[in-house]
Amino acid sequence: MTEDFETFLRRFEEANTAFINGDPSLWLPLVSHSEHTSIFGGFGGHEVGWSQIGPRYEWAAAQFRPSGAKVEFEYLEKHEGTDTAYTVAVERCTVEYKDRPDPLAHVLRATMIFRRESTTWKITHRHADPLTPKTGPSGP
Repeated sequence: MTEDFETFLRRFEEANTAFINGDPSLWLPLVSHSEHTSIFGGFGGHEVGWSQIGPRYEWAAAQFRPSGAKVEFEYLEKHEGTDTAYTVAVERCTVEYKDRPDPLAHVLRATMIFRRESTTWKITHRHADPLTPKTGPSGP
């Protein structure tokens, strides 16, 4: 049976919450193992292909301490096609990094691209970076 996109998004949200608590075990199975998969992650840089992405996601999750944090998702846009889908969202939570003593507000702007592989959806691209305050245009 083919998994619908909204059901997949609930699993993605649960996996994202586990991830920011230091546990990538729910996240990694959601990622495409294709060499055409990519990330522009919240810790900077970029990776392409599962051989780079898998270790990078494991490293990124290990930067967080378990804290019971829960990610809140504000979807600005969602679209589902036949074999591709995307979301544009703001992800908000308070996290605890393993190398920092105090909790920190974690607000990311995240663009995700998903591809249907067999009977389920997979993450094929993630671009997430800190949401910074908006500034106005400068000049005359």
